Amino acid sequence: MTWKDISVFQWQQLNDLFLKSKDVTDLDLAISAASICSGLTEHEIDSLPISDLTPLLKSISFIHEEVKPKAERYIKLKGKRYKCIYDVRKIPAARYIETKHFGKDVNANLHKIAACMVLPMKRTLFGWRVKKYDASKHEEYSQDILEAPIVQVLGSVVFFYQVYNDWIKSSKDYLIAEMMKTLTRYQAELVYQSLCDIMDGYTKPNWLLRLRESRLKKLTSYLQSNSLMTWLTLNQKASTKRKS
Repeated sequence: MTWKDISVFQWQQLNDLFLKSKDVTDLDLAISAASICSGLTEHEIDSLPISDLTPLLKSISFIHEEVKPKAERYIKLKGKRYKCIYDVRKIPAARYIETKHFGKDVNANLHKIAACMVLPMKRTLFGWRVKKYDASKHEEYSQDILEAPIVQVLGSVVFFYQVYNDWIKSSKDYLIAEMMKTLTRYQAELVYQSLCDIMDGYTKPNWLLRLRESRLKKLTSYLQSNSLMTWLTLNQKASTKRKS
């Protein structure tokens, strides 16, 4: 198992688990993380024999590694496809404002941000064709993206904002001149600054590194330690006694 096997929704759950959990043991974190990644309930994992539990826990050791996102032309999921739009001139300003709102919590709203920078596609007899963006279906688009691979979505969002930032800075005179056709220079300057402010927090996505915090590294070491096997053995013996 690698980050390529993890969906946006699972990635969000892992973020919440390791960033918000307090007074939780490393082993409890391991069980919860395995549940998120495997789709098994924590009760089902607790009930596994050691011969099955050990490889399951070791299979999630990849989560201590940094996600290596990659910008994609398309975000693909079961039966659906979305085209990523990196030409910011083709995206209405209203959607930029939405990303500013969603950016207050990037981890929780990553799917909503991504839904602002894609076009839905439809499968036809002649292949996939781009459909018109329907703002009223933004929630539907974002729910679809929750199931997409995190490496596709994260890479595409980061790349989009980098392109956006470069374009805004290099097009200042042009944008202000265009806006002055209907606004005063002062008003145009204010609008331009607002467009620049939308980029706050995105140009250097340090939040990508949050999963590499010390607790997560400790977890990986714990998975490899003898103390894990000792605990599992004692815990399963105790569970057997309680059931009998």
